[in-house]
Amino acid sequence: MTQNLLVINSNTKQTISFVNFSLYDNNQFLYGGYSSEQGQIQFKSDVLFNKIKLSCIGYENLEVFKNQISNDTLLLTPTVYPLNEVVIKTNRKEDFISLGYAKSKRKVEYTAIKGMKICTFIHNPLNEKKQIRSFLFKIHNYNNTKLGFKLHLFEKDTISNLPGKELLEQDIIVILEGKSRKLIEHDVNVYNIEFPAEGAFVGIEWFGVLNEENNTFRGVDTQNGYIEINDTSEKFDTFKQDVFSFYPWKNLESFKDKVKEYTTFKNCPTASFGLKIYKD
Repeated sequence: MTQNLLVINSNTKQTISFVNFSLYDNNQFLYGGYSSEQGQIQFKSDVLFNKIKLSCIGYENLEVFKNQISNDTLLLTPTVYPLNEVVIKTNRKEDFISLGYAKSKRKVEYTAIKGMKICTFIHNPLNEKKQIRSFLFKIHNYNNTKLGFKLHLFEKDTISNLPGKELLEQDIIVILEGKSRKLIEHDVNVYNIEFPAEGAFVGIEWFGVLNEENNTFRGVDTQNGYIEINDTSEKFDTFKQDVFSFYPWKNLESFKDKVKEYTTFKNCPTASFGLKIYKD
């Protein structure tokens, strides 16, 4: 038996896909996951929770007690962003540059686990805001499955130097189909995303394996997806965080120490992520 909830947009009344949810009992974490493509949240009936937390890019975070849920429906309120003027250029030339570490030589692979956010800081050598053409990733899939992840772009916190404010205004979901060890490029040109003059953290949030029977990402799958790690950067600029916990961002220094018995890093472990940005 399962319990079922539905997540919808409070304004449009449309369902919301792949919303992050966490269940708690007296502030103790019990279970976490993502809503289906149709906005459905399902979990076993024996999960006795008294509070649920929801988060999704483009919406205000929601924290609600079980006894406050009406008709098994959860309403998320869209976030209102102040929009800057956007200049649309016609007949634009494909004049762009690649930034980051997507073409760096592989050192090791890092197991991707459901709910893991991982990002690396990428500098902007042009020192002015530029539109992003595409996100670049080296992610490996060794099985004929569909793997999913969500894109992230964070500004750098000027005090902690950790990933700070989310710069994307909506969820951008990527589904990988079948075995893959090649460079993955995801075009985001239609979103008019700006890359800050000072650079930003580029990363993903790992969903796991897509269950095509119910369009949900099942369980914790560790055997399918892997993030390629290089040792190009001289700084610990790659950070990870579990969205289902309260733990803060951590760099990969402990990972470097953990694997030193079978591999040596010349510099620092760095996720093989990158961007293509327009020059003009």
